Amino acid sequence: MNRRTEHSPVKHATVIGCGMIGPDIATVLLTHGIAVTLMGMDENDLEAGREAVQRDISELQAAGIVSEDQAGRAIESLSSTTDYAEGVRDAEIVFEAVLEDVAIKQSIFQKLDRHARSDALLCSSTSGLSPHDIAEPLRDPSRMAVTHFWNPPYLVPLVEIVPHRALAPEARETIGTFLTELGKVPVFLKKDIAGHIGNRLQHALYREALYLIEEGVASPDDIDRVVLNSFGPRFSAVGPMEYFDSCGLDLHQKVQGYLYPTLCNAPEPQKILLDNIEAGNLGTKSGRGLYAWSSSGSDEFRSRRNSRFIQKLKQPSGTEPTDTNPTGAEPSGTNAKAAEPEGPNSEASNPEGPTPEATATNPAGTGQPTP
Repeated sequence: MNRRTEHSPVKHATVIGCGMIGPDIATVLLTHGIAVTLMGMDENDLEAGREAVQRDISELQAAGIVSEDQAGRAIESLSSTTDYAEGVRDAEIVFEAVLEDVAIKQSIFQKLDRHARSDALLCSSTSGLSPHDIAEPLRDPSRMAVTHFWNPPYLVPLVEIVPHRALAPEARETIGTFLTELGKVPVFLKKDIAGHIGNRLQHALYREALYLIEEGVASPDDIDRVVLNSFGPRFSAVGPMEYFDSCGLDLHQKVQGYLYPTLCNAPEPQKILLDNIEAGNLGTKSGRGLYAWSSSGSDEFRSRRNSRFIQKLKQPSGTEPTDTNPTGAEPSGTNAKAAEPEGPNSEASNPEGPTPEATATNPAGTGQPTP
């Protein structure tokens, strides 16, 4: 393989996938002056991807992060295709961002092995699958790594990089340097593990939260208010391991001694999740999940989700954005309804049950925070 030995500026990249993550990765690349070919399954898929890129760039322009001229150049630098030979022909780096299905990803990497340049770096944005498995079809796996962008990639700095035994040191260095140049914060895992770092932490919290709802301890709104008015803001300022040390390890020993035996240890997806899926309640995309959502409520959620990251991008280096809603108090104009607790004794545990009356566009901000 003709390996690059210097960190030459990337001129052209390919992003495969037009779902939640792919267009956002394309946005990152386009707004840093890199031409992008976006690949999808069919023309409808590509149209959805192009619209998502346009929406992202319009949001960045409205926030003053990119100028009108930069936005125009970014859009002009985007092309799209369903043909692999055409799509990856000029790419120096390829980012795959399709469904979390190892067989589908292996099929894509088999095509990349056939059509991509011999010196192109091949990356997967899987949120938890192993690079060893994904790279199996490659004749030269030394150029492949997992680069897990966090949602939404055009705003969130973190990219988890999961190496594997065959990854060449120079490829590892090039990927890390390139992501840093894109304004990202790459974190290299020391070993491959399912879910990487962030999703293992995040889903440990989800599992316990769903357990508390199932047991009738709290509603989804209660849980969101607890997080947004306690350790959520805390951990945006200090890391959890920093805070762990600050409390004293002897204190943690005492708490863990009585708490750990009571925590949820479900080894499979929980009943509340499966019941909602069976009833067609898939979250914002279906209009109902743990909450009932309107289209305007979904838009408000997206705006609220993105606002702090946008503030951070606009801040001078080394400063922190001011939290405009530190308590999570409910904004005016509520558009989504909070579901009742999904515990075993609640009406909301029946997916066909009545829709609650309480409104909550900011689901975590209904009512006043408790002391």
